[in-house]
Amino acid sequence: MPHKSRAAALGTLVLVAAIVTCAINLAAQERPWTVSPCELLKKPGMYTETMVSVPGLVFVGPQQFTSHGFDCDDEHGALRLEFGGKPTDPKDRFRLSRAELEAGVVPLRKDADYDNFQRLMKAANDSGQTKMIRATLQGRFFPGAPFGTKSGEVKYPNARLVISEVELVSEHLEQPVDLTPVVLTLPKTNKGCTTTEVPVPDRDVEDKLQRLSREPSENLGYLSEPKEVASRAIAEQEKLTPAEVSLKLRPTGEAVALKQYTWTSADGFRTYDVTVNRPYWLLPSSYSGDTIIWVPKRMVMTTCTGKSTH
Repeated sequence: MPHKSRAAALGTLVLVAAIVTCAINLAAQERPWTVSPCELLKKPGMYTETMVSVPGLVFVGPQQFTSHGFDCDDEHGALRLEFGGKPTDPKDRFRLSRAELEAGVVPLRKDADYDNFQRLMKAANDSGQTKMIRATLQGRFFPGAPFGTKSGEVKYPNARLVISEVELVSEHLEQPVDLTPVVLTLPKTNKGCTTTEVPVPDRDVEDKLQRLSREPSENLGYLSEPKEVASRAIAEQEKLTPAEVSLKLRPTGEAVALKQYTWTSADGFRTYDVTVNRPYWLLPSSYSGDTIIWVPKRMVMTTCTGKSTH
């Protein structure tokens, strides 16, 4: 081979080696996309196995470890979380589940933010209640297996973020807020009964109440009591006092930062089902989740021509 040809070939090899080395270094220094939990779950296919940085509200408690968006509800579900740093042995690849193998490729950085996050998680679990932490978590997103619904929609119920690093974390726990979407369908009724959606105060009104609740002169202490808020909502419709309604108000269910009540009129013709909550969208009007007020989320009135069987 002529000297010039050998030199050209050698130059090509050096160039290829440089490109390969550069690609390896870039992969090792993969920069995460900053994306909200809502966006991840709305378009999971766009972020499959991608490194992401996720700012959000982390819910920690018994059987609860999820991340939620600051400015959106959980229409597409909550983002499940787990820690990485659990490498697997290659010889076990046929024995372990896909989820374990995926999590095994995510290293975990343990620093001061990680230690603080662990401290808060322990305090939340020790309380026996769901608590909220504000944190930005970096990790790799795995959408899990897709499932098709009868309507043709594709869902990813097992989507999760495997955490590699805690980037930012608040210094204390907060009371959680409600991020569940509003159910728009009306409940089924018995023959001779009809259901009506009763309007609840809009966000502007409730935002104003949140701000006024900090003023002692406003006498809005009842906004910290869910049963009192539900009683007042019904009393306004029935032209009764909140105390009169409260006597017959029965709890029917609850979830994180959400409670449900029912009340039937003395003649049995009208029944109200009221849901009250501490909504996430009031967070900008408050310095902490601990001070978020209770407000009516939904109220449905069932009217029957005969006595209610409720």
